[in-house]
Amino acid sequence: MISVVIPTLDEAAALPALLGSLGGVDEVIVVDGGSRDDTVEIAARAGATVVTAPRGRGSQLAAGTAAARGDLLWFLHADTGVPVGAAAALRATRAAWGCFEVTIASEDPRLRLVAAAMNLRARRTGSATGDMGIWARRPLLAKVGGWVPLLAFEDLVFTDRARRLAPAEVLAPAVTTSARRWNAHGLTRTVLTMLALRAAYRLGADPALLAELYRGEPR
Repeated sequence: MISVVIPTLDEAAALPALLGSLGGVDEVIVVDGGSRDDTVEIAARAGATVVTAPRGRGSQLAAGTAAARGDLLWFLHADTGVPVGAAAALRATRAAWGCFEVTIASEDPRLRLVAAAMNLRARRTGSATGDMGIWARRPLLAKVGGWVPLLAFEDLVFTDRARRLAPAEVLAPAVTTSARRWNAHGLTRTVLTMLALRAAYRLGADPALLAELYRGEPR
């Protein structure tokens, strides 16, 4: 049984397309962190189970994991594009956890290089980001202690723990992620910021502090 968990915060514009593309799964759970738009209503009308949690992807993913009934959980950002065949690829795999290849919804050739680098890193090291559609089976989720309640970098903490226990499998076909992060802050600035914050994490910096720096929000 495949359960999809989607953390949301004001995702009324992006969510309908994702919900409409999730054929072949058994359960969809939308975990809202306090949306002020129509996100919750859109999710409910689409037949998703809606739960609420404190704002922050880590805490929202943890709440969705607790609410899900599936034995394989698939964690998707609301702006993810899911291609035909993705659910079938999940059903066919025997791996304990992994992610999907990713493309970025942009004609900018530099972003195609960014996506290629993300895919290469995931295949070689097992370090995946949340916009790559991370998935995991229940036993592995239990062994890694689930999701850490962070505003950001919960995916880095999770994959670091998971890859110590089992190799990641990177599945095709590729999911698509929005370019809005790069468009909003600029490609060079975004890439350099993410590289610096990841390096700081590798050097032992507190993930909660890094999340604050990434989000620009006080604790």
